[in-house]
Amino acid sequence: MSEPLESDPSLLVVVLDVNASAWSKSPLTVGNALQQMVIFINAYLALKPENKLVVLASNKRECKCLYPVDRANATIERDIRVYEQFRVVDATVLSGVQAMLSGAEETVGDPNRGIEEGQTLMSRALSKALCHIHRVVDSTTSKVWSRILVLSAADDSPREYISLMNTIFAAQRMSVLIDICKVFGGDSVFLQQAAEITGGNYLKVDTAGGESMLQTLMFTCLADHYTREVLVAPTNETIDFRATCFCHKRVVDIGYVCSVCLSIFCEMAPVCSTCQTKFSFRIARAESAQSNGTLKQSPKPAAATAAMSTLTLS
Repeated sequence: MSEPLESDPSLLVVVLDVNASAWSKSPLTVGNALQQMVIFINAYLALKPENKLVVLASNKRECKCLYPVDRANATIERDIRVYEQFRVVDATVLSGVQAMLSGAEETVGDPNRGIEEGQTLMSRALSKALCHIHRVVDSTTSKVWSRILVLSAADDSPREYISLMNTIFAAQRMSVLIDICKVFGGDSVFLQQAAEITGGNYLKVDTAGGESMLQTLMFTCLADHYTREVLVAPTNETIDFRATCFCHKRVVDIGYVCSVCLSIFCEMAPVCSTCQTKFSFRIARAESAQSNGTLKQSPKPAAATAAMSTLTLS
């Protein structure tokens, strides 16, 4: 793996959480947060003319690409007082988010069952971000260092755990950093793991206490791969690495692990629901019988079995 150079361009994919239900409880309004994010994006584009940008927006129902857009179909008024790229990005992102917020209010029904109102389709957004990164990197001859910045306000969705962890490890293999800016609510267990595994930063902004989201982003997330090697990034010593069970999608402290496919379950089961392996409990029964003084020879299993291990998660 080559080392980043000062002259290497960057690709930044911004993922905006535009869940109206989550933002309605936040002390920072979605409009104010978007204005600060647009300023940060403009600062990123001003650092180097070769820098590339992708902006995605996601809520409970959908994930859309707001930028880049087809210039031929875009209707944006010209303003000679504003730098062309800044104007296009600002107008496109703000109008796109407004359209998604308006569309969410008018949508009837729930196409994503299991995702609560205050949750966002984050795994879908990160997967789409990695697809954009792969396409840009493949179409560019020079080395491009990529990273993802997530602006999050919604809660975790336990049903997304499997797909989200797959996306996180895919980003790690692609050397893509994932920075998280959490502006409301409690810490996100899944996004904390995303930042830690990929080498990014997890930032909890206390907007109710007067902390500036823009200032936090400027001093922590604006630096590229090359600059981050000489900067001291903020550390997080209280990362929650608990997993979610595959059966009920609950965060567990102690779980049972399939020795074949490593699926995690909150309750002991005779058959793995993921790989259909039949578990053997002969050892546990033998030890129990021996302790009671009534050890008997257990019958041979009819099919191939595997042991189910107990995993303590801290």
